[in-house]
Amino acid sequence: MSENKRTALVTGAGMGIGRGIALTLAQNGYDVAIHYNSSEETALETVREAEKYGVKAAAINASLSGKSGVDLLFDRFSAEFERLDLFVNNAGVTKTAAFDELSESDFDLMCGLDLKGSYYCISRAGQIMKSQGGGNIVVIASNNAHMNTPRAAAYASVKAGLVHLARHAAVELARYGIRVNTISPGWTDTGSPRLGKKEDTYYKIPLKRWCRPEEIGAAALFLDSPAAASVTGAELVMDGGASLMSDMPERYGL
Repeated sequence: MSENKRTALVTGAGMGIGRGIALTLAQNGYDVAIHYNSSEETALETVREAEKYGVKAAAINASLSGKSGVDLLFDRFSAEFERLDLFVNNAGVTKTAAFDELSESDFDLMCGLDLKGSYYCISRAGQIMKSQGGGNIVVIASNNAHMNTPRAAAYASVKAGLVHLARHAAVELARYGIRVNTISPGWTDTGSPRLGKKEDTYYKIPLKRWCRPEEIGAAALFLDSPAAASVTGAELVMDGGASLMSDMPERYGL
């Protein structure tokens, strides 16, 4: 490994936002570990795409809804890679329902993966980074943390907790030379059919566009760069301005 080579671990990188982040990092010379839970085929495809940029890439399977799975992920990572410069905490699940209809199993799944799993992932990443003199952690949350979207009460609350968790980690890990920042996307063009037509949501988005996974990757790249050396505990909301609106679009001249 060259002196300037950086290594990243991205959770939930088999598809969607995580895949976009992992490939952006690989394109910029990072060796990258691609975590997945159930999407093995797409994770291996992401590895092959990353390797086209001449970097080392590996897929690592683990369930992150509990501490034992998190420990397995980081043990497997450490067996494959020498160091961890950038950890991107991206893995998560979205479950929505009317306020009084969300099942307990869906609530537990979101709390377990999106919040508890993230806590232990950030903790383990921090431990590795302490031992090597520093590093960067980027937490992928959601603009729902700041909105009151119908059917998203539990999801939004979990994401709000995740944003606050990242701020706690930022101040507690700063003395070890570790920066922690959050990216909160809105609608993101991952190609998933469940998202529906982009144009149907534009009335809610001042910029009338969805974010793209590679844009989130570019933001993570910036947060790991010397240009962001004084940035920690910050949140970058990438939602085309959707979370700025609290009234009808025409009230804003949109």
